[in-house]
Amino acid sequence: MAEALFTNLIIYRGILNDEIIQSYGNLCRVYFRQENKEELESIYYSLCSKLLFKGCDSINDYISYKILEDENIFSLRMEKGEQVDEKIKKAVLYDLSLFKKIFELPLKGMASSAGDMNNFINYRSNDELTEVFKSSRTEEVFDYISSQYQSNGCGKFRNNYAFSLNDSGSMVTVENFNPVNMESIYGYERQKDKIIENTSKFISGQFALNALLVGDSGTGKSTAVKALIPMFKHKKLRLIEIEKERLSHISKLIDVLKNRGMYFIIFIDDLSFESNDSSYKYLKSAVEGSIYEQPSNILFYVTSNRKHLIKENMVERQNEVHLRDAINEQTSLADRFGLTILYSEPNQNEYCDIVLGLAEKYKVKYESKEQLLADAKKFAMQNGGRTGRTAVQFVKTYI
Repeated sequence: MAEALFTNLIIYRGILNDEIIQSYGNLCRVYFRQENKEELESIYYSLCSKLLFKGCDSINDYISYKILEDENIFSLRMEKGEQVDEKIKKAVLYDLSLFKKIFELPLKGMASSAGDMNNFINYRSNDELTEVFKSSRTEEVFDYISSQYQSNGCGKFRNNYAFSLNDSGSMVTVENFNPVNMESIYGYERQKDKIIENTSKFISGQFALNALLVGDSGTGKSTAVKALIPMFKHKKLRLIEIEKERLSHISKLIDVLKNRGMYFIIFIDDLSFESNDSSYKYLKSAVEGSIYEQPSNILFYVTSNRKHLIKENMVERQNEVHLRDAINEQTSLADRFGLTILYSEPNQNEYCDIVLGLAEKYKVKYESKEQLLADAKKFAMQNGGRTGRTAVQFVKTYI
């Protein structure tokens, strides 16, 4: 029976919880029993509707997507580059043999039985794994998916590159994450080189430093951090942004990430604490501060306008019995970041270079370079000073 091809899965049994996979299993059951044409049509067109809204042209492509996304004992071990024992490998090969039979099911026959002349259930096949299943031996399919897990991971981290935390501390995918490329950030070459070099070491398994990017507002600190993802996303680098109000969830997040075969930058943007705010201790403990070592697949990148992160209050200092202890406490968090990268407001020449670079990128038409730069300087004076952000705003209004 065709439905047994799904229900007999061992390692990939988790995909049976998927609504579309369940619908396809029901369609197979009704199609091969040939009992109720109306029920078949209802299930068939409901399935095609779900595929359409998922942006998928073929049920086989959708199954391929779910196989590569599935988190199971095999995919997670492959993600970490670990070996699997013979029993797990045999179970995976068994599942893959079932999938090969699933990929041979008569989709045209199902479409015809439902009166679908457009073949919506298999309108077009685009997925590489679908073709591998159709043209390769089971052992070759095994090798293919193994390399996919090792290169790109599995689960939500496979096709998503940036996440945030919700109020309960759970990870939420950042939709429409589209950071600029590092090459599109003009100026600050020394700062960019430092963060790129540190991140390159990190994803290569070498020792890397937690980084504090500190300096004037609008100078591109957070932009540079986010630009690391398109540069290294195919090296299994992912970004997880935490707001200051959710720092209490850091230890829980680390527990989730530390056993994955991915690299994670925990990113906290525009961070600072008032002197009476004790929430910094959650971060202080996580950044090389607890009895547990910081996992080698996690780095902290923090941006701030304050070098010491915690606001220094001279009145409170005067009231401290132990002044040295008070100063140490206020600087202790920043001291845990081994790499501090300073961002200052660009001088006039640097600002002009940024404007010209952006003008070239956006193909701005202007009568003369002198007039363009004169307008850019005037815009900066009227809108918060010379910064990369101001330069971007100026060029976009000049288009």
